Amino acid sequence: MDIPYKKPATVKEVQARLASMNPDFSKGSRRIADFLMANPSIVAVLSAGDVAKRCDVHPSSLVRLAQGLGLSGFRELKTVLQNDIATTKELTGTVQPAIAVQRELGERLRLRLLAESGKSFNQAASEAAERHWLNKPEVEFHAESHVSHSIGAEELAHRISVVSADADGILLVAREHPAINRAVQEVTARGIPVVCLTSDLPASGRTAYVGPDQYASGSTAGWFCGRLAPRQQVGRVLFVCSVPFRCQLDREQGFRQVLRSEFPMLTIEERVGSDESVEVTYEAIRRHIAQNGPPVAIYNVSGANLGIGRALEDEGLAGTTVFVGHELNANSRMLLEKGIMDVTIGHDFDREIALAVEAIRMARNGVQPASRITPSLLYTRHNCAIA
Repeated sequence: MDIPYKKPATVKEVQARLASMNPDFSKGSRRIADFLMANPSIVAVLSAGDVAKRCDVHPSSLVRLAQGLGLSGFRELKTVLQNDIATTKELTGTVQPAIAVQRELGERLRLRLLAESGKSFNQAASEAAERHWLNKPEVEFHAESHVSHSIGAEELAHRISVVSADADGILLVAREHPAINRAVQEVTARGIPVVCLTSDLPASGRTAYVGPDQYASGSTAGWFCGRLAPRQQVGRVLFVCSVPFRCQLDREQGFRQVLRSEFPMLTIEERVGSDESVEVTYEAIRRHIAQNGPPVAIYNVSGANLGIGRALEDEGLAGTTVFVGHELNANSRMLLEKGIMDVTIGHDFDREIALAVEAIRMARNGVQPASRITPSLLYTRHNCAIA
């Protein structure tokens, strides 16, 4: 298909170009062209995913057709249509902006947040998402969360499939597991974007990842443990983790590398499982200390910081054992202010939600979004109150 010399700048020019190109169209392209010829105002306000569904084609077909018109992609085609259609009188009989027509047609962006983590993390993620979509009636948003120890990987994979049935895009926080990877692959193959937050699933074929560089976060935690531990003293560091989230595995690798290269006098004693549960973590830490004595430092890559804090208090080690963890919430803020926790490594949920939604919109318009690495935020007792 030859690329036209001059880009079409109006609806009439788009339609004329489509008419001249019609003999070269495949069946899918012809369905798109017919829909566009008949409904330019509707195409102007729909996403690539919605148009593709109505024409029974893959969103990439829309990109190819737009490029055949001499445009860069579906997004530029929509811009041409929107700029030329000053009103939407043909649809409603009234003069309204495009977004009003979108609502009238019932075309709302259906976004779903599915998070599997600890209670505090799930709550923070849901609250950030709700803040982002507050007073945005063009978005239909639902959040579903599960505490990690209460749901198996197969069940979570099933929930991904169920949630996708009425979703235009999914924001996902989930562990690394073959069943979950398969579920994500099946969803994205149907043209529904899936953006991973905080913990990546690179083998799943997800649309994009938005969150911190978790290897760097673990390296940072290792540096703090090494610098805050008694200098020149041989000591043991306790490593606390839960289910196999990719973010936790990446943090552990970064942590081990820094301790090995910069603080050889510190050795990682073992990995203690937390199961993302305050009670389980509390018992595991106390049991370990009773059997092995107190460590010089504890690094928690998972949730349930409160369980570690309570164990250190009850063992008389609060303020003497270095304690570094992740996420700033009510529990970690309290531990920081009391001097039980030394540093927590957080991130900007609100910014990440906004970037994830942007990635979903790009994907639905036929553009492959890039993953976005967001900054890690460091909190101590001196700055946690103002965060």
